[in-house]
Amino acid sequence: MDQNDKEAEYGLCKRLIGSDKRALDELFRDMFPKLVGYAWKYTGQKESASDVVQEAFIKLWKIREDLNPNESVKAYLYSTVRNLSLNHIRDNSRVQTGLKLAYLNKEAVQPEVEHWDETKKQKMKLIKKWISELPERQQEAFMLSRFEGLDHEEISLVMNVSPRTVNNHIMQALKNLTEQRDRHFSNNF
Repeated sequence: MDQNDKEAEYGLCKRLIGSDKRALDELFRDMFPKLVGYAWKYTGQKESASDVVQEAFIKLWKIREDLNPNESVKAYLYSTVRNLSLNHIRDNSRVQTGLKLAYLNKEAVQPEVEHWDETKKQKMKLIKKWISELPERQQEAFMLSRFEGLDHEEISLVMNVSPRTVNNHIMQALKNLTEQRDRHFSNNF
C-alpha cells in the first residue's frame, strides 16, 4: 500500500470514527464486491457470502468509535469476514468446510476474458489449477496478496499470523507455482 493509499484510508477511518455515513457508504461500495468474493471462497454460496459481508459492515459501524486510524480498516474487514465466514460454516455444518477458491471456479466473477485468444485462456486455466493445488494457507496468502491487493501487514491481520509468516507463505507459493510451470514446460517440449 503506497503512502497516498495509507493517507486516504487514515482519512476514511477518521470519518468513520466521526460517524460519517458517507464514509461508510464509500467503503461499502469499494469493498463489498471484493469481500463477497473472499467470503464466497469459504461459504461456497454467493447469498451466504453477501450476508456475511453485510454483517461485517454492521459490526464495523457498531465499533466505529473504537477504530484506530493507524490500523487498516480494510484488514479489519477482511479479518471480520473471514471469522464470520468460519462461524457460518460452523453453524451450518452441512456446508463443506475449508477455503474455497471462488476465484478459480467457473461461476465466480472473473476478469473479462472474451477477447483473450485460446492460448491465453489455456494458460489461465493452468495457473488456476496450479493455485488450487497449493496448501490452503499458501492459497489464502497468495490470493489476498495477488487478487485482493493487500500488503503483508494487512494479510497478517486477516490470517492472524505474523507478516514474516505471510511472506513465507507467499514465497513458498511462488516457488511451488514456478516449479509447476517449469515441470509443465519441460514435459511439453
